[in-house]
Amino acid sequence: MEQISCLLFDLDGTLLDSRELFVDTVYETIEQYLPGTSTRGEMLQRFGESFQNCVESFQHLLAEGVTQAHVWETYENRLQANYEEKIRIFPQVKAGLEILHQAGYCLGIVTNKQRAFAERDLQRFDLEHLFDAVVTLDDVTEGKPSAEPVIKAMNEIGALPERTLFVGDSHYDVAAAKAAQVKSVVLHWYTETSEGVVEPKADYRFLSFQQFTEALLTVKSIGHM
Repeated sequence: MEQISCLLFDLDGTLLDSRELFVDTVYETIEQYLPGTSTRGEMLQRFGESFQNCVESFQHLLAEGVTQAHVWETYENRLQANYEEKIRIFPQVKAGLEILHQAGYCLGIVTNKQRAFAERDLQRFDLEHLFDAVVTLDDVTEGKPSAEPVIKAMNEIGALPERTLFVGDSHYDVAAAKAAQVKSVVLHWYTETSEGVVEPKADYRFLSFQQFTEALLTVKSIGHM
């Protein structure tokens, strides 16, 4: 990691403890329109995928007259109703981001959520001033696991792939990093492997944000000795 100067972060499940809210909301929405089609465990396995891709995979099963717009509206209404109550920032994330920013790293967000929700998150937790680029699902034609959002963030920052790390929590994040030819980091906030959750195969793994921050600072200090 000694040549790294740019750090790109997924948002949900990486910086924010929001997995249960999103999994429950997706499962309940799909269950409303297609009862018995999927299980919560299957939706947990798909955490990190864009809701757009999820809906498209079920679109052929929707009843006549039910459009993607109907499903989206239900999903967003459910999400809005529980959003403020159920989303938290993970421990040490804000302090760690501030330290990394002060240490000279360029920081960016690459998320599969819509810009309105992403901007709300960054403002709520007072993080927006720390990021040089914020790429959301609204800014690309394909979300993760496509390389497109990672490449767009690097282009906005002016970063090279070989000097970039992408930090996430799911196999979608790792796949997007690989497709963009950047190294990947997985933060293991969620340790259970039940319900068919796919274990991402990242280049680096950390159990906490503090551990991740300390590793980068150690590498940076060695590089300046």
